[in-house]
Amino acid sequence: MGAAPPGVRTLFRAALVLFVITVVIGILNGIDVWDPPRNTLLTHVHSGTLGWITLAVFGGAIWMLGSPGDRSAVNLAYFSIISVALYVLAFWSVDLTTTSIQRPIGGTLAFIAMLWMFLWAWRKMRNRPWDVAQLGMILSLGFLVFGAVLGVLLGLQLAEIEVVDPANADQLYESHPGAMVAGFVILAGLALIEWLMPGREVPSVRESKSGVAQMLLLFFAGLLFVAGSLFAVDPLLQAAGALQMVGAIILIVRFSRHLAPSRWMGPPVNQFVRIAVVGMVISVGLVVYLIGQLSSGAGFEDIFHIAIAFDHINFIMVITNLAFAMMLAASAVGDAVNRIVFWGVNVGVIGFAFGLILESAVVKRIFTPIMGLALLYGIYVYLTAGPADEGARADASESVVG
Repeated sequence: MGAAPPGVRTLFRAALVLFVITVVIGILNGIDVWDPPRNTLLTHVHSGTLGWITLAVFGGAIWMLGSPGDRSAVNLAYFSIISVALYVLAFWSVDLTTTSIQRPIGGTLAFIAMLWMFLWAWRKMRNRPWDVAQLGMILSLGFLVFGAVLGVLLGLQLAEIEVVDPANADQLYESHPGAMVAGFVILAGLALIEWLMPGREVPSVRESKSGVAQMLLLFFAGLLFVAGSLFAVDPLLQAAGALQMVGAIILIVRFSRHLAPSRWMGPPVNQFVRIAVVGMVISVGLVVYLIGQLSSGAGFEDIFHIAIAFDHINFIMVITNLAFAMMLAASAVGDAVNRIVFWGVNVGVIGFAFGLILESAVVKRIFTPIMGLALLYGIYVYLTAGPADEGARADASESVVG
């Protein structure tokens, strides 16, 4: 991996701070002691998807595509942090004011940051040979820009500026999260898995046709999912599910030997990255199930608990594990501490997801604090840790790229 370029640790630290909002609201809601207002719940969602996931992915993208002494992304990092933080706060402020126009304003600022990030990444790769991880990252950042456009339109619609006919507003509501989750988050997870998986070199796009096929299948699946949601066309949703299933099968085949029991030993990065592969397969399986249920006539309210389970597997078991893998490589944190974070977070999220799927309030209440407290501990650990020294960074890089 090499040393992180300037701006990466700043992005990681800002992401950790904003993640506190997500976790605290989530704990209180998950143990059923507080039913937050809708806009507070949206703050929980966006401080997670934008404040935590997007800023962490930006840090990973700059690290992956940049070089140790490259300062070209410093201003991008600071603008991204400020714009995303303002956007997250804009959701919360709706409960305190009589207007929601601040949401499309914040969304526009966040969109500028996302477009800037994509253009920066594209310029970095324009005249270079690509590997599979870089291809996945560029595709994910492109999808992020697309999803941000839908998000700004949705914000205008919610601010009572009519973008689409009110009768079709639900389709706009469904397409935006679809773009962010089925497109951006899944592709970003695949790219980071490629880059971080210990014990292997990342193949070039010329060397790995299966890797390229996997990325493109999930990219087009995301497009079909958004189109099917936006225009209410079930066959497009079904086609998206089929492509995602094929992409998941390719992922399993490509990484099966890296999931052997013996490969899980050693430094904690081994566990963080490998569990993310398991989470990715589960996530895709849940998406395919959800699409099948919707296509067979189920109402969204009937499968909402499954959708929430999918979100947490995707956001926590996949992206959060990968983000923590990057942070442990960039920070001076002991293995014992990392293992506490790993086991607490993953036992917690798996139990929480089962509670949702089984619609068991008791199971959900048991595992919510396990997951939440482990996340808060991880936030504290990585936020207060100093940068890794050169020797530790070299060991982490060797563990990651083999």
